Amino acid sequence: MIEKESVLRMKISNKTIKRIEEEQKCIGCNACMKGCPMLDKFCDSPKDLLKDLLEEEVFDYKLPYSCMLCGYCTKVCPKGVDLKQLFLELRKDIIDQSEGKLSKDLNISAVELHQKLSFSNLFTSDIKNLQSDTIFFPGCALLSYSTEIVENTYKYLREKISGIGIYNKCCGKPTNFMGKEKQFKEYFSILENEFKTNNVKRVITGCQNCFMTILDTTETVEVISLWEILSYFGIPESKKGIGKNLDHEFTIHDPCPTRNVDVIHESVRDIISQLEIKSKEMKYNRGNTLCCGSGGMVFVTQADIARAHAERRATESNTDYIITYCQECVESMRKGGKNSFHILDLLFNEQFQNMNQKNNSTIKKWINRYKSKNIKVNSSSEGKEVNHE
Repeated sequence: MIEKESVLRMKISNKTIKRIEEEQKCIGCNACMKGCPMLDKFCDSPKDLLKDLLEEEVFDYKLPYSCMLCGYCTKVCPKGVDLKQLFLELRKDIIDQSEGKLSKDLNISAVELHQKLSFSNLFTSDIKNLQSDTIFFPGCALLSYSTEIVENTYKYLREKISGIGIYNKCCGKPTNFMGKEKQFKEYFSILENEFKTNNVKRVITGCQNCFMTILDTTETVEVISLWEILSYFGIPESKKGIGKNLDHEFTIHDPCPTRNVDVIHESVRDIISQLEIKSKEMKYNRGNTLCCGSGGMVFVTQADIARAHAERRATESNTDYIITYCQECVESMRKGGKNSFHILDLLFNEQFQNMNQKNNSTIKKWINRYKSKNIKVNSSSEGKEVNHE
């Protein structure tokens, strides 16, 4: 049965009822529960959960906001049951019924403030330095992490791709995943208008969430991951083989948003090969990777669930050092007790071996966002036209 502890029970919309009916194909094999951080808190089997939701037509408001929306359930389900989309629809039902005013314990005010600032002139900029049809879209997490790394990455891209611009703004995914569909469309329209005004045809993303959000939301631009570009052109000559001088052995953690994008998995491993660092794979990797704990805004809405899962995921590492290509994953693995590096640390941070493993404070992140909006480059940088087919 659905957990009864929460006072607030929400009504399931007719639209969502139809989706629940479609998902009654669940056979109760519980394959999804092996890698899921939250289902066992609400049911003994997703088959029972789906049955209860259909019969009762109400649900605990904490249920959908406990899901990391990572899609692991569908990946391993023999029947293709999509709990991610179901829980996202339930989030939308809550937004509709509450007029966007969620229970305070879900901490939506923190998300709303983040999104408001992430589209403000104070912390973002329109497309800059564009002399072609291609832009670099670093994403909020990287911009919050290190202005230096974003700037050095962009400078390298300018050497390889003639006239590439940079766009320091949010993709709006936090709003989308909180269930605020209308607000998300308003935010994303800002990006689409900017793409159209500047005749942007190609977006290179440094964030897995941005990659999927832009890919899934618009058909006006081609979306390519930074990792595919770095693999294609090769990493900086000065970084090739640096792993031979490192004592560390790294475990690779694949972020969950791009679990189904094989070319990204291969590109990242090619970059690691060029670095010549010693690395191992996790049991759950590539397409079967598990969320780091930060997915679906659960670190905000249900911090205990997120923290426990981050610790589980970090423990699954075979080494003391983890390397990944998502800044949110970097932070989660540190919260889980591991030394964690972003692959860009090895490529564009000269001090990475002496890095403090403490995550940036909220204030520090916004300071970095403010600095990052004014990234400057040598306008005379020459590059090649990228032909990506």
